[in-house]
Amino acid sequence: MARKQVIIDVDPGIGVLFRDIDDALAIFLLLSSPAIDLQGITVNFGNVPAPTGYAIAQEVLKIAGTEIPLFKGADLKRNLGKPNPAVEFMIRTVNENPGMISLLGVAPLTNIATAMMLDRGFAAKLNELIIMGGSLSFKPFNYVGEFNFHKDSSAAARVLSAPIKKTLITMDVCSQVVFMREHLEQIRSQKSRVAQYIAARIPSWLLFNRVLFRKGGFFPWDVVAAAHVIDATLFDAHPCLLSIQEGGARAGRIYNLARQNDFTERNGLIPVNIPLALDAKRFMKLFIDGLLQLS
Repeated sequence: MARKQVIIDVDPGIGVLFRDIDDALAIFLLLSSPAIDLQGITVNFGNVPAPTGYAIAQEVLKIAGTEIPLFKGADLKRNLGKPNPAVEFMIRTVNENPGMISLLGVAPLTNIATAMMLDRGFAAKLNELIIMGGSLSFKPFNYVGEFNFHKDSSAAARVLSAPIKKTLITMDVCSQVVFMREHLEQIRSQKSRVAQYIAARIPSWLLFNRVLFRKGGFFPWDVVAAAHVIDATLFDAHPCLLSIQEGGARAGRIYNLARQNDFTERNGLIPVNIPLALDAKRFMKLFIDGLLQLS
């Protein structure tokens, strides 16, 4: 079977105190999968400024021993609609491979929305679009807006309204799996360069999240989205009609407008697949086994 061609748009903060490490883990997981042909990595602002994220992504690729194409994108949300190297790479790659590219967005959606604005046919030429963002019931983010959507709610609104096949991996389904200390010990026991790099950077994030969410570990947000790209059978399928709040203190808050299983397009809203459940055991095996396979 042909390998799935993927571009991932990230805002990696691994190694920066109190910044998410899951973008880097998602990259490592994609690199570990024999089902994935990672075409390139694009960097958006978010967890850290775009130049910092770009440098971290360079480090991640060096540790992984690969030379996947890497491009820096938007620095700020006011860059929405303005060309940058990341957007130009997305547009060029998708046009050269129509119907073949799976685009995974695990950062604020400025780069992806800009690609759609600059090339009106961009979205329609994607194979699929998978996004990590939003919250339906995960408190308090179902009220104030999840981080990625909050950072650029206008970009999120534009991307969610695109008339293409798309899956939204929300905080709700991501929170059904927890990376615990026992998982850290599995990685720490592996002496590969990737495992040791990860193991050295997980403890502070693990401790921070144990205090923040009191679940004994951290939720691997972006890794869950990457797992959907690799194996969608880990998840259920659940269509929703979404609107999103743009601007204000609650920017990025999403609303499910579907009523009584009526998912007919209306008022410009397009059904979005939002998985509500995943096979946590199979996911964690895919995740940990993938990391342990890397050299």
